[in-house]
Amino acid sequence: MPTPRKKILIASLGTRGDVQPYVALAHDLAKMGADVVVTTGEGFDDMITAAGARSRPVPLDYQALLQNEDIQAALFTLKGKIRAARKNIDLQKEAARRLWQIGMQEKPDLILFNLKATVLTLVARHLDVPALPTALQPVSAATGSFPLPLFGLPDLGPFLNRRSFAIGRSLMRLGIAPLAKAVRAEAGTKDAPAPSGDLMDGHMPGGGSPLSLQAFSRGLVPTPPDWPENNWACGYWLTEPDPNYVPPEDLASFLENGPEPIYLGFGSMPSRNPAKLTETVLAALEQTGQRAILATGWGGLSGQSLPRTLSGRVFLLDKAPHSWLFPRCAAIVHHGGAGTTHEALRWGKPSLICPVFGDQPFWGAQVHKIGAGPAPIRQKSLTPSKLARALMQLEDPVYRVGAKRVADTMASEPGARGTAERLLSMIEGDTI
Repeated sequence: MPTPRKKILIASLGTRGDVQPYVALAHDLAKMGADVVVTTGEGFDDMITAAGARSRPVPLDYQALLQNEDIQAALFTLKGKIRAARKNIDLQKEAARRLWQIGMQEKPDLILFNLKATVLTLVARHLDVPALPTALQPVSAATGSFPLPLFGLPDLGPFLNRRSFAIGRSLMRLGIAPLAKAVRAEAGTKDAPAPSGDLMDGHMPGGGSPLSLQAFSRGLVPTPPDWPENNWACGYWLTEPDPNYVPPEDLASFLENGPEPIYLGFGSMPSRNPAKLTETVLAALEQTGQRAILATGWGGLSGQSLPRTLSGRVFLLDKAPHSWLFPRCAAIVHHGGAGTTHEALRWGKPSLICPVFGDQPFWGAQVHKIGAGPAPIRQKSLTPSKLARALMQLEDPVYRVGAKRVADTMASEPGARGTAERLLSMIEGDTI
């Protein structure tokens, strides 16, 4: 009889930036013969199916939540964060219960999860299968090299840097506790998994420290010397360009009829005032005279009629794959999500990061630190003159050299394919 295919359950809750790299990994795992199930929020079924995996969504639409007024307020104030967390706790509990159900139904040989899906450690304990934690940012292991990236802190020195990770982990445990309680209630007395231990660390049959997948580039975050041995810096899981993609005629014409433009877009991050942000960007471009592609969509920039002074040298774009577009641009201006940061540097493109919250200031600081772009400018601090100066700085050849250096490092890292190969060899040999 043929050997049954190994089943791998991948869970990553969040917006597209939290999901797409996991789908890239799922694609390579599926190509290598694994039976891959991806569980995330609603709205990603087509992407997951196209990757050769099966979709098992939980009842959460993170993209819709980001458009909610309370959630948007949470991005900018502590009071808003508290109010949004209280309002959405029932949604999170239901998602946690659904994760338990999916895990128990699928009975995978291996579970991979991000920090928003740590309750799957309870499934792994009950089934006694490996559950490996994953991270797209260096947030899961303490180090003295830098502070926890989620707080937007400056370097505090080795001792306080490590303390920031301890504080962050304590806060994460508080957030996970009511979700784990909901899962144990769903499981019932008979199947309730043991509550002991830290769910964020995953599970290994027979004990031991599970492999922790650190899915970001060493070119951006050199491996800290004080990291635990089970941390594997495997590189970012990038989606390969679609060879069959055909751009709209007007976009192709714009790119062909002039020098490489600068790309400006802020992904899924809402702005307090999209109209003002757009005016700031347009005013800066009027000062610099540069060609640019201005991405609108449902992120921070609004689509509006261009002033006549910018007609012909600024293109308003609804959407296009970054993996196709970025190689055709001179530089990238963005919000600093992990995915966009890696995608820009993958092609050796200098970047200017205009962060909003979370890990975005960290990526902005790292890009500047490694010499791949100017110092970041917070979106709330953007002015036409500040942005214009930074846009001109992006033309400095030194930033292209720095970006190319990171691109070379990324090309040598395992990435999605190398990670898939290691995971399959481990579970097939039971050596995780």
